[in-house]
Amino acid sequence: MDEAKIPDTSAVKPDDWDESAPATIVDTDDVKPSEWLDNEPLTIPDPSVTKPEDWDDELDGEWEAPQVPNPKCKEFGCGEWKPRTIPNPEYKGKWSPPLIDNPAYKGEWHPRKIPNPNYFEDDNPHNLEPISAIGIEIWTMKDGIFFDNILITHDEEEAADFTSATWVKKHADEKAVADLEIAEKTPSFFFNKLDKYLILQ
Repeated sequence: MDEAKIPDTSAVKPDDWDESAPATIVDTDDVKPSEWLDNEPLTIPDPSVTKPEDWDDELDGEWEAPQVPNPKCKEFGCGEWKPRTIPNPEYKGKWSPPLIDNPAYKGEWHPRKIPNPNYFEDDNPHNLEPISAIGIEIWTMKDGIFFDNILITHDEEEAADFTSATWVKKHADEKAVADLEIAEKTPSFFFNKLDKYLILQ
């Protein structure tokens, strides 16, 4: 069986166990205050609200002010008085046999564990294997994005030489092509760049 606890089948409900006893009973020691206002309503029409001038009884019906709590009930209470209820000390509820340890319970089953044939310990985790490829993941709605001239190195001088030999030259060509495309769509673009060149000269 899977249950760690089971009902004790040998248990018997005590003769004095009363399942019909209510959970709460009236507090016999509770006494109605002498100042209690039996005839006062719990709510009254709001005295600060007046009938609107444009109210039409024939069209809108008989006007009634909104109800608010009766201020006279705030201190001692009013309306029908009822004694408070308290927990019943004799209440036991529905009887059920107590739970005991299940002698047949073996615990939650788990598959046995065996040595992992693929397990290993890296004695030199700081040593990195040669990197022959990289992956770039970009979430974008734009097209025309390209990546090239990628270098992985620890040598700053090597990085600078690689940049000069690849990116610098290619960037100048790409910028010239981009300027030409803009000039074809916007003729004034070329003349603006020419004006700036002449001023610098």
